[in-house]
Amino acid sequence: MKGWVAMRSNFIRLAVVLLVVAASGESAWADGGTVRLVEEVGDYRISVFTSPNPLRAGPVDVSVLVQDAETAEPIADAHVFVRLVSRDQREVALHAVATSAAATNKLLQAALVELPTPGSWDVEVDCTCNASSHVVRFAMKVGPPVPRWFAVWPWFTWPLGAVLVFGVHRHLVARKQLVG
Repeated sequence: MKGWVAMRSNFIRLAVVLLVVAASGESAWADGGTVRLVEEVGDYRISVFTSPNPLRAGPVDVSVLVQDAETAEPIADAHVFVRLVSRDQREVALHAVATSAAATNKLLQAALVELPTPGSWDVEVDCTCNASSHVVRFAMKVGPPVPRWFAVWPWFTWPLGAVLVFGVHRHLVARKQLVG
């Protein structure tokens, strides 16, 4: 019987941990994300990452790592400019400066851009290092925005988890009193 109670106790702990993780809200912004491009241009290797995954209209983190192509050492003093143009609506163009101040990982240059519409986007990253400019380009597909209720559901449902844990606890206490 003690083994069964211990197993239930472990189950309750697991349920509480899963509830806390699920209730953490929207995705935390983190440098890096999905690798969109790694390209050697001149003496440099430029890597571009985007987050979240999958990409959706709304806030998108574009992070860039500029490295020396031979030594793979990061270039900290690179100036990085990001330009995004909607293929569906050419008049929609976004410009951002990626900086290490905006990045948690100081090896990267990061920019947070707000993509207003879903669809195909052309991305151009211009890196200026030691008076030479290098441009890389790629395309990315952006899905529709996440519904607002999806982003806030944990804030409305967490009491259900607390009630569930309390109910299971009361059930176990009542059962223990009947058995003991």
